[in-house]
Amino acid sequence: MIYTKTGDKGATSLVGGTRVEKFDLRVECYGTLDELNSFIGIIYDMANEQEDLIDKLDKEVTREIFRIMNVIFNAEAIVACEKKDILDSLTRVNDDDILMLEKRIDSFSAQLPKFRSFILPCGDILVSHIHVARTICRRAERLLCRLGAEQEGVDQNVMKFINRLSDYFFMLSRAVLNAKGKEEIFWKP
Repeated sequence: MIYTKTGDKGATSLVGGTRVEKFDLRVECYGTLDELNSFIGIIYDMANEQEDLIDKLDKEVTREIFRIMNVIFNAEAIVACEKKDILDSLTRVNDDDILMLEKRIDSFSAQLPKFRSFILPCGDILVSHIHVARTICRRAERLLCRLGAEQEGVDQNVMKFINRLSDYFFMLSRAVLNAKGKEEIFWKP
């Protein structure tokens, strides 16, 4: 059954069964990660519909985005769990997940011109969506930092992954514009 009615009065269960208010910081964190993941799904679908873009960019990009969505679900489960015995059984965000992002960021950096100013988050509909994902990612990171400061620490690999992910999206937005032959639009204060 999809509805349980157990949340009708504003409470929900964490992984492990602990009941908390739906505005609990831990719920806000994994809820924001879920929002991010849903938005990444839009990017994934949009990118897959543009075969010519993927050919110019790199066929691996959509596989990476799919992997990123899976890693974020792992991160959500980790953040939603406060019981050590259960946490130990969950699939973790690992060093290879972080390394994948770092390698791609480095690859994009090597192929793109150095940026000389802040770049406005526009220029192409897919790029604009990537920037929205980047900003949701930054919000998730801020919430995770707050969770780590106010409660027991947040898994460090989750923190590293989310931090790198926003940089990945920034570089992906630049790479997509470049692959489409479009100019970056710089902020002019």
